Formats: sequence, C-alpha cells, structure tokens
Amino acid sequence: MPKILKKSSLFKSRLFNINEAKIEFSNEVLNYEIISGTGQGAVLIIPVLKNNIIFIKEYAAAVDDYMLTLPKGKIDSNETMYEAADRELQEEVGFKSGKINFIKKLYLAPGYIDHITYMMLAESLKPSSLVGDEPEDLEIIKVEIPHINSLLEEYKIIDSRVYAAVNYIQNNYE
Repeated sequence: MPKILKKSSLFKSRLFNINEAKIEFSNEVLNYEIISGTGQGAVLIIPVLKNNIIFIKEYAAAVDDYMLTLPKGKIDSNETMYEAADRELQEEVGFKSGKINFIKKLYLAPGYIDHITYMMLAESLKPSSLVGDEPEDLEIIKVEIPHINSLLEEYKIIDSRVYAAVNYIQNNYE
C-alpha cells in the first residue's frame, strides 16, 4: 500500500483546498495534487413519488450550461446526511421524505478529488417546501421509472452521479 509521507497546502478557497501530497510507492516517490472539499461532503437524493423519479434541470457554472441532475447539496456542519437530504428535497423539489435511506458513497474522481457524495433514496414523499439557496428556480422533471433512459437521451449534459442513481433504481427498485 502506498504511504503518504507529507501533505502541504497549495491553495485554499471558500469551497476547496488544493494540497500537495508526497506519496511513497514500492518503486518510487511521487507528488500528487489533491483537491479537498471544505465540508462534510454532499448528498444526492433519488426522490421516488409513486412510480416516478423527480429530476431537476439546473445551471452548471463550470460548463456554462444546464444539466440534468437529481436534488443534491452540501451537508451543513450541524446536519447528518439524512437531515441534509430532507432539507435539500424541500428546497429543490418541494417534498419532505417520510422514509429516507443511505444507498452508497460516491466519489467523483478519487484519483485526485476526495469529495464524497452520499447517495440517498427518498420515499413516502409529502409536499413541503423550504426556501433554498439556488439563484434561479429549478425546473422539476418527473419521469416514470421505465422511461428514465429516454429522458437521459434528451440531455447533452448530465451530472455523472445520475448514472449511478439510475443504475441503482433500475436494478433494485420495484
């Protein structure tokens, strides 16, 4: 197993830190740049309403376009992943979950980013809204589970975590 010999900070922002890690492998020592989040990670929620999944269309600044995604957001310092998931559901799609379960940990690019997303399944939804932090209204898209693949074909930019969620739904949800 490689061993981290030293870590040092290269840059800090409000959302991310960039660190340099000196890592010893069996045959050499290399320097890696690692991007770390400043919080406790994020949640990605699969909201199930009857036989529908609720997606959202949201602006993604890094690619300067709209993307298809699921309700998601950071876990605040005073929250559990369950509380964050329920809050984000209310802020982004106007529902509160009567039953929410942790499914899986997801990493975006674990070779150089340590950010973690907790994939959650939300069921028994009831209308309930909270004011969110989005700069514009999100477009809510409800799609029946058998028609999810058709929805994915309509979008050119899709949050990659959506594919993990869709895989879970198509293989584990009835």
